[in-house]
Amino acid sequence: MSKLFHMVLLVALAVCPSMLIHSPSGSAETLGKLKLEMPGMQSGGTFRRLLGNNPSTLDPAFVTDAYGSAVGRQIFDGLVQFDAHLKPLPAIAEFWEASPDGRIWTFTLRRGVTFHHGREVTAHDVVYSFTRLLDPQKPLPVTELFRRIQGAKEFMQGKTHYVEGLKAVDRYTFQIVLEEPSASLLAVLGLYNTTVVPREEVEKPGDRFGHAPVGTGPFKFVRWEPNQEIVLEANDQYYEGRPFLDTVVFKIRVGSKLEETFAEFLKGNLEETPIPSGMADEVDGDPQYRKYQRVRKPLLSLLYTGFNTALKPFDDRRVRQAFNYAVNKEAIWREINRRNHLVAIGALPPGMPGHDPDLQGYSYDPAKAKRLLAEAGYPDGVGFPVVQLWSGSKSNIAVAELAAYQQYLAELGVQVDIHFAPDWPAYKTMLKQGQLPMFRLEWIADIPDPDNMLSPLLHSTGSSNHMFYRNPLVDQLLEQARGKLPYAQRIALYREVERLVLDDAPWIAQRHYVLNSLYQPYVQGVEVSLLGERVIPLKKIWLKKGLAEDSTGGMTDVRPGQ
Repeated sequence: MSKLFHMVLLVALAVCPSMLIHSPSGSAETLGKLKLEMPGMQSGGTFRRLLGNNPSTLDPAFVTDAYGSAVGRQIFDGLVQFDAHLKPLPAIAEFWEASPDGRIWTFTLRRGVTFHHGREVTAHDVVYSFTRLLDPQKPLPVTELFRRIQGAKEFMQGKTHYVEGLKAVDRYTFQIVLEEPSASLLAVLGLYNTTVVPREEVEKPGDRFGHAPVGTGPFKFVRWEPNQEIVLEANDQYYEGRPFLDTVVFKIRVGSKLEETFAEFLKGNLEETPIPSGMADEVDGDPQYRKYQRVRKPLLSLLYTGFNTALKPFDDRRVRQAFNYAVNKEAIWREINRRNHLVAIGALPPGMPGHDPDLQGYSYDPAKAKRLLAEAGYPDGVGFPVVQLWSGSKSNIAVAELAAYQQYLAELGVQVDIHFAPDWPAYKTMLKQGQLPMFRLEWIADIPDPDNMLSPLLHSTGSSNHMFYRNPLVDQLLEQARGKLPYAQRIALYREVERLVLDDAPWIAQRHYVLNSLYQPYVQGVEVSLLGERVIPLKKIWLKKGLAEDSTGGMTDVRPGQ
């Protein structure tokens, strides 16, 4: 083991012991050949995926939705990337090292990495990309995570024109200086928002970068036809080697149902499809499905029904607790989800550091729900306003789950009217403006760090805190957990946050999503992590010619390296 890597490993484990650092011997050239030049792999073809909505933007700094992330991750690269086991690997950064106190991180960039328009990436591009995440005129979802960088506060207050802790030491050396160590820095650098962009393209007149992006990733942007499709093509100059696929097409179907997607897949019009919960038993038992490859994997996610705690009557904790006791999540899981997901208690799912298997949640207790509602001034629901429950999804499962909520709350004497947003951008706008008193939403982690689920959703300044939830103690604990603490102490803080939030009940934590999908028999090289299908590296996928007609397949999990 080299002296340099030994120091990197020791510092990384000290700061974030749940992560391992890939050896710098896995350089760009070696890594690329390892993944993209194995015998038997075939080049060519088009991979077609469904996109349930138009992205709000493809500019990585501003993406907050799964739609933009799914597309953009194929176009852009950051300093680091995650493997299938969520270990950080080199990407644009060939290797890195940290100072003994964990405050100074130095990244050596690969030489010869180019943007899609041909210019080589330098350390100045990284400085620019990270600086724009701290723009005081445009606060972004990841801004809070970068406040620990030296000089970030002064820059955001307009006292300086640059961030002192972001440095281009030379053309290929980039340095981050922190005011205090951060336990999750490497994980944060794996966020899609922190990918590297070319300044000259971002700042072109017309503000078109979000709809005509230029990155360094394995696929280049070709076109975006709203409500139709987004098309990408292979990047012949990709630093890990040209991907196998010639083209990736994201078919945009706003408001489409999973059953419709599944039917399109069976016709051969898509290379992948989620299995609708209502069809899981059929897929399990019918031999016709055995030729397809199946993926079943729990994800780091949370589906929840949120309350706008800034609006009456949901500003009363007793009301929120009553709603939690009134909904039978176990019955929904059995009868609607067909046991295909995991019933949630808190925010952190199994597999995420900090998940507490002993956390005690809300049981189904209608009598207790009625008692709490009466204490809040609404005996038998008398005087309770009609509740608007909103959803951005019109899938059969979503409709059935919402109808179940409507029925359970009717037993409290509460009338619930169900509404559907026309599309994701409209839904997102209504959420941000605080227009929705009660809403259905899903969060999927971007990185394997509990802060990525708790802070955006529950910190008072969280970018996705659409519940307008505020608890100063929760804020304090989350901020404390971001520091350089022993692993066990971080976990203890996150579990305390979970307990506090459980009592405050700003939401009904319903379930953790389990990915259950089929792939065409000729699709090879699928690599699925706990972060889900939107982060599947399409650069590793290849299509085996002739297999579609000849394969009898197998109902097995698609595993890394298959």
